[in-house]
Amino acid sequence: MLGWWRKRKRARILAAPFPDEWLQAIEREVALWRAVPDSQRPRLLDDARLFIAERYWEPCGGIELTPPMCAVIAAQACVLTLGRSVDAYDHVRSILVYPTAYRAPDLWEDEAGIVTEELDEREGEAWEWGTVVLSWQQVLTDGRTLHGRNLVLHELAHQLDLLDAVDRPTLGSAELRAENERWMEAFLDAHEAFCEEIERGRRVKALDEYGAEDEAEFFAVATESFFERGAYLREHHPNLYRVLSEYYNQDPASWKLPAPAPGTRTETGRERRRRRREEERSRRKDRGRSS
Repeated sequence: MLGWWRKRKRARILAAPFPDEWLQAIEREVALWRAVPDSQRPRLLDDARLFIAERYWEPCGGIELTPPMCAVIAAQACVLTLGRSVDAYDHVRSILVYPTAYRAPDLWEDEAGIVTEELDEREGEAWEWGTVVLSWQQVLTDGRTLHGRNLVLHELAHQLDLLDAVDRPTLGSAELRAENERWMEAFLDAHEAFCEEIERGRRVKALDEYGAEDEAEFFAVATESFFERGAYLREHHPNLYRVLSEYYNQDPASWKLPAPAPGTRTETGRERRRRRREEERSRRKDRGRSS
């Protein structure tokens, strides 16, 4: 009964023309829209409408959240599920949007087991119970360029990860379990190799070093690069590209990506967080050696 009602509701939503104002906002603010193959754009717009209609959208920090703004966010989110189904986001219940970065409590533990609590400036979060938090300013900054750094892709990748990516299902046939184990082994091998390079102080092409935080962050930053710099990622990390291509059932390396817009790269909240933690770890090690 519920499935029938949902299909009827969706059919009613999709029967109406896609609002011109929404499409104009997507064309203006979403560089990735221009990379998606023409044949997939109608599906992307349909999925974006369903994504908007089936989430609770909450403006925070005094922002006025308009439908075109929701469309800009939804269009980027739904790029991730073009090779699957927008139903992969069924567990995502609400989208909270702040005008700029916001402050939130943060706990982290270093290698010695020391726990640090601090107020942290953030641009976005993905919560286990199906909530995504975004800074609109960062959404616009990232959405307008293709530098392999995209807040919407990053946080929605976390939501897919919470569902079945880094913790892929272990139930099913022996063949399915074997396939899941092979996928996981390939993914973890890529993560381990990446972390080893970061620990040696080397810069890893096509991947944000924030991915060294843990497997979940690695999946999220790899997802950003996969969709925004597919050919570049495939060139430097072919095995990782293959793993992500299998998961998303897409091949963005074949897309005709527009050239990245010129601009000065700024440090993001997640990069500041990682830098602060590394600095604090170094201070603690120095104190330990001098004591």
